[in-house]
Amino acid sequence: MDPGWGPLHWDRTGRSRRVNPKNFLRRLCRFISNPLLASVLRVALGVVFIVASLDKIQNPEAFATTIANYRLLPYKVINGIAIVLPWLEVVTGTLLVLGVWIRAGTMIVCGLLMVFSIAIAQALARGLDISCGCFATNPDSEKMSLWTLIWDLIWFSWGILIWVFDRGHYSLFKFLNMRKEEITSL
Repeated sequence: MDPGWGPLHWDRTGRSRRVNPKNFLRRLCRFISNPLLASVLRVALGVVFIVASLDKIQNPEAFATTIANYRLLPYKVINGIAIVLPWLEVVTGTLLVLGVWIRAGTMIVCGLLMVFSIAIAQALARGLDISCGCFATNPDSEKMSLWTLIWDLIWFSWGILIWVFDRGHYSLFKFLNMRKEEITSL
């Protein structure tokens, strides 16, 4: 086996051949840096935050109870957070979906996901048997598990990819500027 050649790969004809890791990494980098992928991840992450905020906006009292179950914050600030946090989620999610202020929205979302991940990790480490409160404020809804933390970390990685690679190619501003140029050229 040649040095620098990786595991077997089957091509379109069904024959096996070795894959050059440099070519694989080059293709992977090209795929990850694709503006369309970054835009799809941006819209998907925005939708996740919008959907996550809906039940919290409708039931701030139940959401406050969910926050209190984490046993992290003083009771004086829990009600304020239960009112402000869902609206922050819906605004940043909308910014991401529309492609408006992409870097600012991504920074806020990544900050929230980091805080959520830390809260979930400490709750899991302490053995708290509570509902996450991520998408439903009902305390009897699905209990928090390691998968809750894994999904938060996946969404955080999406945020990093959006931060690094999304330059607004498929955004509302880009679309409006295209339309403006078409109208002024008439």
